[in-house]
Amino acid sequence: MTAIRLVIIVPTYGNWTDCMECLELLSRQNEPGFHVILADDGAPTSAPTRVSELPFVTHLRLAHRGFAATCNAAAELAISKGATHLLLLNDDTTFGDSFIGTWLRKIQETPDAILGPIIYYHDRPQEVWFSGGAGSILVPFVRFRRQPEGQMPVDILTGCALVVPVSAWKDVGGFDESYVTYYEDFDLLLRARSKGIPAYLVVEPELAVQHKVARTAGRDGPWPREYRLLSSRLRFIRKTYTGWSKGTCLALAGAQLLFNLVLHLPAIPSLSRLWQAIVDGFQSSQRDTSDRGRRISVRSHPPGVSQ
Repeated sequence: MTAIRLVIIVPTYGNWTDCMECLELLSRQNEPGFHVILADDGAPTSAPTRVSELPFVTHLRLAHRGFAATCNAAAELAISKGATHLLLLNDDTTFGDSFIGTWLRKIQETPDAILGPIIYYHDRPQEVWFSGGAGSILVPFVRFRRQPEGQMPVDILTGCALVVPVSAWKDVGGFDESYVTYYEDFDLLLRARSKGIPAYLVVEPELAVQHKVARTAGRDGPWPREYRLLSSRLRFIRKTYTGWSKGTCLALAGAQLLFNLVLHLPAIPSLSRLWQAIVDGFQSSQRDTSDRGRRISVRSHPPGVSQ
């Protein structure tokens, strides 16, 4: 395994209880061949002292710029240290003691592919939270929750737990930072697909991840998260789809917003922040311009998903 140099990027924003549990799980791995960059997105509270006591962890403290920019900065540092592969791992995840050792073996088998595991709910460990799937007009609105028996090619994986070869990361240019938070992972996978980089859902039990699901994002109520989701969803739709599929997705985004207004009652959104999220979702970025002419033609058949 000496040819594989794996660096794990754990982005965090003050969710220190879950983050420390994740780091402690990494400290108990039965395979030492990895390093961790704790990518601190300008957290409002200081990191626990324990972080500095973990010799395999580099604490990278950054200004608050969002998930995508934080991961990009950490990836740049990892690459400068000689990483061949990046493992993006949410700070609110748990896993077994063979997690990293199994990843290293899996990467050896498919060193040039993007890989993602089946992710389960932490509170309901037998229920799939996300398992990757095909590109379709359903991507902005549903979660793929299949549980296949064997490894399978996919178009979409989540950044909650994602292995990316450094060669692929460089080829696609990392995350599009205009997303700030949400959909940057889907965007990266679709751009990788357009360049012929394969992606697979891997099903080894040792790679399974349990996700505590939006522990950081949900602390301030539903609407701050919904503003970010709406903005990124609109940007993703505009950037990814064309023609009838784009129009259909925008209509579905409007319907979903109305549904959320009812779902979150009695919590009411700030009209000014809601409007700003919509405006931000329709703004163009430098990446939009550079990607023009390379839109993704989505598959017409819907994958097996559930809401």
